[in-house]
Amino acid sequence: MGSKETPCRARTTLCFLLLFCVSCKCSASEFEITQVASLGVDASPRLSRKIPDTLFGIFFEEINHAGAGGIWAELVSNRGFEAGGPHTPSNIEPWSIIGDDSSVFVGTDRTSCFRRNKVALRMEVLCDNCPVGGVGIYNPGFWGMNIEDGKTYNLVMHAKSPETIEMTVSLTSSDGLQVLASAAIRVPGGSNWIKLDQKLVAQGTNRTSRLQITAKTKGVVWLDQVSLMPSDTYKGHGFRTELISMLLDLKPRFLRFPGGCFVEGSWLRNAFRWRDSIGPWEERPGHYGDVWNYWTDDGLGYYEFLQLSEDLGAAPVWVFNNGISHHDEVDTTAIAPFVKVCPEV
Repeated sequence: MGSKETPCRARTTLCFLLLFCVSCKCSASEFEITQVASLGVDASPRLSRKIPDTLFGIFFEEINHAGAGGIWAELVSNRGFEAGGPHTPSNIEPWSIIGDDSSVFVGTDRTSCFRRNKVALRMEVLCDNCPVGGVGIYNPGFWGMNIEDGKTYNLVMHAKSPETIEMTVSLTSSDGLQVLASAAIRVPGGSNWIKLDQKLVAQGTNRTSRLQITAKTKGVVWLDQVSLMPSDTYKGHGFRTELISMLLDLKPRFLRFPGGCFVEGSWLRNAFRWRDSIGPWEERPGHYGDVWNYWTDDGLGYYEFLQLSEDLGAAPVWVFNNGISHHDEVDTTAIAPFVKVCPEV
């Protein structure tokens, strides 16, 4: 049996080797043949397609103060002393004290006249013989306020005092030594909050200025919702003219706002709520953007973005939170408050 199987195996092996050689030869010959392909493009007008007008636009997101402290012209950071949320003591940064513990005491309480922003700043002047410049508080804005010679700045603030108190509001250099603009403000005594408006005309230029509110006589005064805006905003709508001019040069056909991660938040408790960004700016509660880690008072809100879209001639692309953040989400049965456009009546 063994002697008969050997020739058969030999013949089988030989046939396999012949087939393998033929196959390799064919494959090799195929690679030697040059393959030529041609591509025809018909660019005639009859087949052309118009590029959509809305192809190019602006994707805006509130990152690194692109809005608050950026295109939005508000110069005061944390204008309502609410950066710590609704609880007291609140985080008043970047507000700081002018004076020392023996001359002035500053704290927060929940006595504001604004229903949705209850935190107010209480300032007590303790000195009988106060320094020449007075004692009080100052705000450096976002990396310093860019104050320019000859320009007008509109100050709005709310105050109350049990007894009449004279204060000074001024724009100074970062060390307080150079006074660029100054005005006296009188807060009449009483239990009611009053709104104070004051125009400050700069007599000099300093790109790292600050706003000061000071007093020289003993007394107690409450302050809240302090705003400082340049008078020459774009079309009077609150946006920085020079930055909007750059946006106009882009000729955007849409504006997407106010962002992606900014809208979601790291946690839903800190997510952007568009309804909280409309209405009187004093009543907007603001929120802590926990993705980019800074507070925004939402003075630049839904309405302002719609206004900017109109000013740019761009279609508004509105981004809203749909009940999801980076770390949590709501049940779909509870999503209505997030996505309903109109509140229930």
